[in-house]
Amino acid sequence: MSNVQPISYVRVAEVLTDLGMITEEKARSVLEEAAAYATEPIKRRCEIPGALEAFGVAVSIHCDDVDFADEYYAWLLDEAAALTGGKVTVSNYRFEKANPDDEECGLGTMHFDRNGKPLSISVEQESNDYLDVGAAQEAIEALNPDDDPRDFRRVEREGPEFSDDRMLLATAEQREGLHRHLGITFARPWR
Repeated sequence: MSNVQPISYVRVAEVLTDLGMITEEKARSVLEEAAAYATEPIKRRCEIPGALEAFGVAVSIHCDDVDFADEYYAWLLDEAAALTGGKVTVSNYRFEKANPDDEECGLGTMHFDRNGKPLSISVEQESNDYLDVGAAQEAIEALNPDDDPRDFRRVEREGPEFSDDRMLLATAEQREGLHRHLGITFARPWR
């Protein structure tokens, strides 16, 4: 593997497979779905992390209007937990609004059980239409599997200020390989 090849979905599949992050079957399946553009170079570096999500190794924290963010966090946590292959489960999600009478209020606390243990994370987004990105990142990092070298890290954003954040589940060695072969860098953990 080297970083001199143009980066395409085919290249991303090769790197993820070589790093042991996906199976060859998963690579083939995604490349079949992306057949129309799989060999085309990804023109903007900021679009490379989106491919990680397509291959099922990352989740996206949306920066756009999601409507009902208080409900959206539950879906996001379920998506992130699924990446752990059953090592982490999320249950009993609920959102306690700071102002329960205001449907538009985004302030409050999300509560959920991680493998049966209760967690609470403060959410400080004024509007219920948008996610508190920091709270979402903190919640996803709380899903790091026990007794597993993988953990969730945010991919450093290189594109527009208002673009989705991607959270990737990988080992330190896999993150190093992604950096070396695809130029992807990672942020430090939220906490």
